[in-house]
Amino acid sequence: MPVDFGAARPSLPPEFEELATSEDEIIGESMAVVVPVPEKPYKAQVVTALGRAIVQAAQLLGLDLGEGEYTEDVPALDPEMVRFLAVLSSAAEEYGAPLPVALEDIKGDRELTALTAAIMALSKDRDFRDFLSQPMAEEEAPTELPEDEDEEMEVESFDFATRMRPRMG
Repeated sequence: MPVDFGAARPSLPPEFEELATSEDEIIGESMAVVVPVPEKPYKAQVVTALGRAIVQAAQLLGLDLGEGEYTEDVPALDPEMVRFLAVLSSAAEEYGAPLPVALEDIKGDRELTALTAAIMALSKDRDFRDFLSQPMAEEEAPTELPEDEDEEMEVESFDFATRMRPRMG
């Protein structure tokens, strides 16, 4: 399922476009390792259905991935598909309705079918849609150091003059 962001993709200067594409490929390939290679190829229609479910869920995120269809059985999931599964898995877990199969537990068509059904159900869930449209809570790092009165007292009571006197001995 090649990712086509359509109008949702921001335009970047050419030098950054190449870097962003390269980074996307690296992330996708590293995520693809999470899903074990199946003993036998996934059926084309099962992977196509999963791709359509992902496209439907991506629309909730404001992404237009376009549609694609697999005409032949698939030996392994595309890195882009795995990456979107990871994003959806994380969102579903935060929402409180985790996907029924962890990415590392995908073994074949049965698991992909279960994921497809769960993603389609989440895509139709109005509360999930509202959850995704909420702004992300930004955790702000503290800008001030906590005050430690004991430390200040130690500095005040330290007698620098006695430390500076030459020692005889």
